Amino acid sequence: MTRAARSNGVYVYCITEGDPVEWAADADALRRVYSIAGHGLIAVVSGVPLAEFGERALPRHLEDASWLEREARAHERVIERVMEGRTVLPMKLCTIFRSEARVRELLETRREEFHRALARLQGREEWEMKVFHQSAPPVGARARKSRASVSGRAYLMQKVAARSATGRAAAEAHDQAQRAFEMLAGCSEEIQLKPVAATSSAAAPRLILDAVCLLPSAQVPILRRQLESLGGELAEKGMRLQLVGPWPPYHFSGQAQGHVALP
Repeated sequence: MTRAARSNGVYVYCITEGDPVEWAADADALRRVYSIAGHGLIAVVSGVPLAEFGERALPRHLEDASWLEREARAHERVIERVMEGRTVLPMKLCTIFRSEARVRELLETRREEFHRALARLQGREEWEMKVFHQSAPPVGARARKSRASVSGRAYLMQKVAARSATGRAAAEAHDQAQRAFEMLAGCSEEIQLKPVAATSSAAAPRLILDAVCLLPSAQVPILRRQLESLGGELAEKGMRLQLVGPWPPYHFSGQAQGHVALP
């Protein structure tokens, strides 16, 4: 092995099947992309310097926002390009192996797992649905506006009524989000709920549901029509529904490899 070979690693973007993949470095890929074949599978890869992507340097680069954004964009663009007409198992950002031989070992040792996963994902797409609710102004803000003309018992009753109305609105928003979720579940083969973080600003729309699903391709237009109909109703209630995709099936590929440098 030459010194140059020892100083380079192999970045694996995804696993797929079919004809070999190869294209020159460009603005999208940043570096030459090619494939390593074995056992009816191909790994879509690039050569990368271990001085930048090795186990010592990589943690430091992952804390650099501009570096991370650049690599994430390139990673996604490569996978999206491979997805055109193929089923893919996307690997996580910065999945690095020491050599092409190590990648061939991966294809050999996990070949049955990879073939099963690719068969399960064929003809299916990953989509994400979010439901937002525009919260009413805080009780204190509304109360302060009218406090000059209301005092004592009437002021306290106003605060209680405002809190009650806010509670009813929140309950209705969650009921409507449940309707959207049931529509999603009716079309999907698998669903995963993502954590919903608290909104820092009371004025900002509040995310109340975030779900990713595995959809048969034929179900996508059906789900779109259903959600478009529901979306009009939600808008009248101060809610917004968002369906985005298709994405590489990270949540359903079963791949746990990421930020890896193998010996």
